[in-house]
Amino acid sequence: MKDEMFDFKRNSLLGNISGQPLCEDYKAAWRKCGNDKEMLVRLALQQQASPYFSTACYKDMGLTKEYIKENFKDYVNGYVVNDADNVNGYTYGLYVDWDYENDLDIKTDVASLMWCVGSNVVLNKCMCPTLYVSNRSNIHLICEGFNMVFVKLFDKSVVTIQDCDETCDVVVYSYSKDAKVEKGKFCLGSVKVFQKELKL
Repeated sequence: MKDEMFDFKRNSLLGNISGQPLCEDYKAAWRKCGNDKEMLVRLALQQQASPYFSTACYKDMGLTKEYIKENFKDYVNGYVVNDADNVNGYTYGLYVDWDYENDLDIKTDVASLMWCVGSNVVLNKCMCPTLYVSNRSNIHLICEGFNMVFVKLFDKSVVTIQDCDETCDVVVYSYSKDAKVEKGKFCLGSVKVFQKELKL
């Protein structure tokens, strides 16, 4: 790995990201990953770790989108992490700087979207995913029906619930006062927004 990974680990160990050094459990888990890229992606996408990872990147103490796309290209923008969080059949996906000209069809139980600007994020009928939206992403959410989606919103990211069937529920947990939630004219479903404190 290049220096960005070394710097990210050093910042984590010194407590530069959260104000506290990385806990012993995550130190051990990170050590166990070694240079195995899939294991590192699995660790970063754990629901307890995802806010930490995305916040580190946002603060320029983690990895850049260029670094991720170059060094982890086989594990982003379509790669599915199976049996995530040691739950049989549970799936994750990481999307970095997604091509805004193409719709992003969510196929996983959890998806982390970083640096995704102008993207249509589409949920097919009867999906109930959790979306982590960070690093100044600006997405347009389209719910096709019978969806129950949880959005966890960070930093200066924006989610526009563009088209939402009346059979859909969208619950947004905003972890930043700079983040925004907007509703498009075709948003007919239930939308609830809750402000939360970011704890890393």
